[in-house]
Formats: sequence, C-alpha cells, structure tokens
Amino acid sequence: MPMSFREKSIWISLLSSVVIFGNYFFNIITLPSLPVEVAKLTVLGFSIRAIIFIIIVETFFQVTLAICNRKEAELDADERDKLFQYKSNSVSYSILIIGVFMTLGLIVLMEINPAIVDQFSALKVPLLTMQVLLFSFIFSEVIRFSTQLYFYRSSE
Repeated sequence: MPMSFREKSIWISLLSSVVIFGNYFFNIITLPSLPVEVAKLTVLGFSIRAIIFIIIVETFFQVTLAICNRKEAELDADERDKLFQYKSNSVSYSILIIGVFMTLGLIVLMEINPAIVDQFSALKVPLLTMQVLLFSFIFSEVIRFSTQLYFYRSSE
C-alpha cells in the first residue's frame, strides 16, 4: 500500500533529525580533546549550524511534499492520524521525562562529587547539561516519529 501524505511527512522529519542531529552529536563527543574555550565556541557553531540546517531541510522537503500532494496536504488529520499522534506523543513524552530526570541526576552527581568529571572524559563536553537535555529532546522526537510510522505500518 502506498504511503499517505502524513507518513511521508513523518519520514522526512525522522530522517532529517537523525542525519542532522546524529552528525551534531557525533561532532560533540569529539570535543573533550579540545581546550575548553575552543570547545565552547565550537559547540556554539555546531548548534547554530544544526538549527539552520534542520530549518532549511525540513522547510524545503515539507513544502516540496505539500506541493506534490496538494490535495492530501489540505486535508485535516483523520481520527486514525490523531490516534497515532496521541499514542506516539505519550511514548515520546515518557522518554523526554526520563532524559530530564537523568539530567537532573547528573547535575546533582556533579555537585556532590565534582571530581567525577575528571574521571570520565565524556563528562568534559562543554555545556554538558545543554547537550544531555538536547539529546533527550531529539531522542524523544526520533522515538515519536518512529512510533508513528510503526502505527501506520502495523495498521495496514
């Protein structure tokens, strides 16, 4: 069965998120080897680049999809679409909450024992709290898109 407009839109969001933010986080994990001030500027550059890329890529592909599927794009979501979105949002929200609590735990752990940062190079990433929260958000979005696609595929 061919994919619906909404499925294609979700695929665009999923793939663009994975590619752009996958590259972003891959680059971020290489930063502990850089001096702190250089790493902070590099994080800022990576962040701005990722935000600009996601805006451009999503806008271009979603507009192209809407132009190519004008009739479907004008239709509102039906009950099935809304149900899949609701279920996926529920799963995604749970993942996001876990990420937020893990971040809070990391903050408390680093306050209680600052020496732990010296033992693990992964904890030396500049703006670590921001990176963990951003990863939690992006991961929850990837899970949301993936579960929506699962529901669409399993309902056929």
